[in-house]
Amino acid sequence: MVEYHLSLYQPSRHRLKVTVTLPCPDDETTLYIATWRPGRYEEGNFASLISHVQGFDQNNQRVRITKGGKNEWLADTRATDFITLSYLYYGSVLTAGNTFIDESKLLINPVNVLIYNKYIFNSTIRLSLDLPDEWKVCGLEHQENTTVFNGIDRLFDSPFLAAPGIKTNEYRVNGKRFFIHHLGNHSLDLAKLIKDFEAFTVSQIQAFGSFPVDVFSFLLIGTNTHYLHGVEHLNNTIIVLGPTDAWHSSRYLDLLHVASHELYHVWNVKSIRPADLLPYRFQEINYSRLGYVYEGITTYMGDYHLLKSKVITTKEYLDLFSALVQNHIDNPGRYSMSLGDSSIDTWVDGYVKGTPGKKVSIYNEGALIAFYIDYRIRAATQNKRSIHTFLKQLYQEFGNGVKGYEEEDLLRILMDLSGIDFKPFFESYIHAANGYETLLTEAFEYFGISYKPVENPILSERELGLKAHRVQGSVFIHAIAPGGPSDLGGLAEKDEIVSVNGLELNKPIEEILRNRIENEVTIGIRRQGMNKEITLPVMQKTFFPRVTLSLADTETHQIHKNRAYFGLQRTQQID
Repeated sequence: MVEYHLSLYQPSRHRLKVTVTLPCPDDETTLYIATWRPGRYEEGNFASLISHVQGFDQNNQRVRITKGGKNEWLADTRATDFITLSYLYYGSVLTAGNTFIDESKLLINPVNVLIYNKYIFNSTIRLSLDLPDEWKVCGLEHQENTTVFNGIDRLFDSPFLAAPGIKTNEYRVNGKRFFIHHLGNHSLDLAKLIKDFEAFTVSQIQAFGSFPVDVFSFLLIGTNTHYLHGVEHLNNTIIVLGPTDAWHSSRYLDLLHVASHELYHVWNVKSIRPADLLPYRFQEINYSRLGYVYEGITTYMGDYHLLKSKVITTKEYLDLFSALVQNHIDNPGRYSMSLGDSSIDTWVDGYVKGTPGKKVSIYNEGALIAFYIDYRIRAATQNKRSIHTFLKQLYQEFGNGVKGYEEEDLLRILMDLSGIDFKPFFESYIHAANGYETLLTEAFEYFGISYKPVENPILSERELGLKAHRVQGSVFIHAIAPGGPSDLGGLAEKDEIVSVNGLELNKPIEEILRNRIENEVTIGIRRQGMNKEITLPVMQKTFFPRVTLSLADTETHQIHKNRAYFGLQRTQQID
């Protein structure tokens, strides 16, 4: 049995000590740290957080270890059958996918902290912890023995949280156990929280007909700053959300959104997986063009099940969906790179904005594509089938974790369910760069949803074609409308705005501009340490329109039926 031992080495300095004994039958053994982690389709840099690597042979003599590459070490093991490694891991950034250590908590994502070799992939692995007695460990409820794993895949997919003061609630659905662990000073109505979580859980399980595992845990971690991040795993999800004191109010819908999304991933990507990601290959990038399925459909369905289970109102659902549409029309990348290519380039660019207008989002545009496909299936089958039916069929064929799906399988199942050949649609809207406005208008009409882009009320966005935000007292440009005054005038993303029409920014830009802009506007900027003034041209058009969605006032009998099958209810509308 392989055993990893974790201990708090210097928690105030975010240091964790790891030791492990690995078999090494060869004269030279390659040791690895994962190149990436599932749930984050970008290259990781976990090796940069590892230091003080030492190795000892079976006689406790030092073994020579050298770096063999970015994520590899080479150990001279000609004189030993096993090697005992010792190293430190630096975990100073708290996200749902990181490993984090301080005096108050320990969040372990094994995939980014544990060095391994090729001989232990199918081994029995024990994880032992040296923690203060008052600390509680959560997230491993699915393990019969909470520290023993059958193979490295299982271990890498089992993060956990340890801390004093963790509170736990439990509910059950169809004999399956669901835990909600929460850490942080919040004022949540726990009875409502459990009721809402149980409702969307029931809705998702009913849609698929079964749940892949017997135990699932939500691990909720609060922060003092505004933040949201969740990561899916087969038996649990880590959700970091802040500020904690807003969980019960302004951030409650965000909590529901991410929790429902991550639960849906238990089927879509943890059980149903494209062939490109099956099995996970931790030493290399796992490129796939199908991110719109495992992330886009999940984004769409996570929110849909909140509506279907009546956890959120129709207005709240339309507000969530309008944000997706807003992101789409604000992003010129829809005319630059296809959704399929953008799925590949998540690995290239990561999850930062990167080059302006380069690509679209597998989450955002993938969700819009899912909505359109859902509408087409419903319309073709008189609402007898939907995208639920498609996902359930995909689960029945590919949910055993043995065989992954290809795009041809998606097209085949869609044809079988709807009688529609979706291949031309895929070619035009998934494999080619395109806007989705026409598609969305068509789908909205089916449900009697009013889609009205209106003028942006923010003057600088509407008239100047720039979006800016304040960071620690300074104002920076973060988006520019192509072909707008800011674009033609020569402004750029990341420029710091220091003045408008000669007036320093000691008050919001809008107060300086005041009324509709009739004359030229001069923007003073600081760029790479240099100050300059740029005069913007006057244009007779507006930019960055706002999207609003609502149920249309007119409602035919057919639209009423379409809404009812979907779960849209006028009685839930809030003026």
